[in-house]
Amino acid sequence: MAEKRTLAVAATAVAAVTAGTMGAAVLSGPDPVNAGRVAATARTATPTSPDIRDRFPHGLRKEAVTGNARRPAKARRLGVQAGVRVALDVLDRRGRPPADQTAVEFHPLNGDDPFFVELRDGHVEGELPAGRYAVLTRVATAEPDGTTSSALVYRPKVAITGATRILLDARAAVPVAATVDRADAGLLNGEVRVIQKIAGRPVVTSAMMQLRNAYITPTASTPDLTLGLHAVFTRKGAETGSPYVYNVASQRAGGVPRKPGLRVRTRDLAAVRTGYGTEGRPVCAGGHASPLWADGGIRIGFYTGVGAAPATRTEYYTPGITWDIDWMNTTPDCGFGWDTTEVWARQDRFPKAGPYQRRLTPAPFSPRGVVIWGEHEGGEPALAVSTHSTDAGTSAIAPYPGSTGTSVLRDANGKTVYTSDHPGTAWKWPVPEPGDYSLTVEEKRASPFSPLAVRQRAVWRFAVRDDKVITLPSLTFRTPLDARSRGRAGARQQVTLTTGRAGGAAPKLWASSDEGRTWKAVPVTRRGGAWVATLTNPKAGFVSLRAAVTGVVDQTVIRAYAVHG
Repeated sequence: MAEKRTLAVAATAVAAVTAGTMGAAVLSGPDPVNAGRVAATARTATPTSPDIRDRFPHGLRKEAVTGNARRPAKARRLGVQAGVRVALDVLDRRGRPPADQTAVEFHPLNGDDPFFVELRDGHVEGELPAGRYAVLTRVATAEPDGTTSSALVYRPKVAITGATRILLDARAAVPVAATVDRADAGLLNGEVRVIQKIAGRPVVTSAMMQLRNAYITPTASTPDLTLGLHAVFTRKGAETGSPYVYNVASQRAGGVPRKPGLRVRTRDLAAVRTGYGTEGRPVCAGGHASPLWADGGIRIGFYTGVGAAPATRTEYYTPGITWDIDWMNTTPDCGFGWDTTEVWARQDRFPKAGPYQRRLTPAPFSPRGVVIWGEHEGGEPALAVSTHSTDAGTSAIAPYPGSTGTSVLRDANGKTVYTSDHPGTAWKWPVPEPGDYSLTVEEKRASPFSPLAVRQRAVWRFAVRDDKVITLPSLTFRTPLDARSRGRAGARQQVTLTTGRAGGAAPKLWASSDEGRTWKAVPVTRRGGAWVATLTNPKAGFVSLRAAVTGVVDQTVIRAYAVHG
């Protein structure tokens, strides 16, 4: 006997999100003006969230998850008087009731919170308020070849005005194709998502559905319905070691076609020759990429492993889309453990197809972050400074592999207001009294895969007027280094400084070749929107850098980069 249950109603909750700033790096291509550096702030769970576990809930080699998630709240049963009777049947692709428990969602087209119901044996009955709904379910089917397919049965407009029987039949679903014009390329991973405009706003009604072995029911012409597809191709579908990666995405408005899919031509893509650098010692590298969908819903980035670095590979991207990128350096065994991995993030947009160059060099470090204020021990931090950020991208926040340090907030009289035993992160720092303050962050580092940035110190000065978030002034170093973060010994080295929220005053720069025991001032001149200085590298060892805007920010990194040759 089929199970009979009442339908359950679910309010939706928006997943907690935190602000993170994506950095930029050396990027060139056929349209340098537009393809140049992308720096944007997104309300996402980026590596600057309280814990990088927010972005990688299943581990660093699994999917990166960002954006807003609509999650059902605790279910409430509806009484008989709540609406009209609905009988619901679900069949898999073989015409049988699904073997596994299946959930069906009802999205009211008036914009009210969606309903959902879980059913076994493919049948359920209950009550719903009269109205018009988008109705959908995902149905798993054991296929003859031993794989399991997933079919999204989607009905964008269902009128429920009286007693209604609904059949959601996965046999009507058609395969979602994903192909590329490269003989040795195979699908590694991908996602199917559906966006429907409901009550005048786009709603991601289905996301995080695997593209491999995916099926979906075609719809009639539906102007308010969009099918989104994201696919990752590598050589023979390998997760690690492929000399190329295809990150492709598309959105098709007007409903689900009879032959849905991604049919990719290499010539239509941006071909980005990407160099993965190190800090001087062997590492294993990898990362994720996800399209920054305009719908604002949850996003998935799929892991691909670079392998031993330094390394270079060609990464293909659909142009005209902003891509949310992260990359990671870990120990040579490719363990990607939480305590042995550095993570950076950035956003890139390639305006058109053609060749580009991109270098992800993890030096010199240039801290940047925000003071959020907060009274809680956990959750969103009151202080979030990404001290390992570079011109190539924004780092995660502490803790870092092999690092210790402190953060101290002082008032205008030098009195300590708050302290933290972490460099750049703190919790339970409520908004202080209005006034002028200084924030000092100090860090010592003994990383297993880096001889660089063994000490950092940064001091910011700012005024507190209310409880608003304070974005700290920044000074970002950019200088040409090789794939191991080294400059040429004895050569002239140009250093570009980019300021943010630091006012119009010229920054000052000093360099040291004896790890900060002595410093030499380096003249700084204006060039376009940045400041440029040129120093002479020592014959061996390391170069340390200190930069300051008087009364605003003063930062020092000992062993900013190494020299060789």
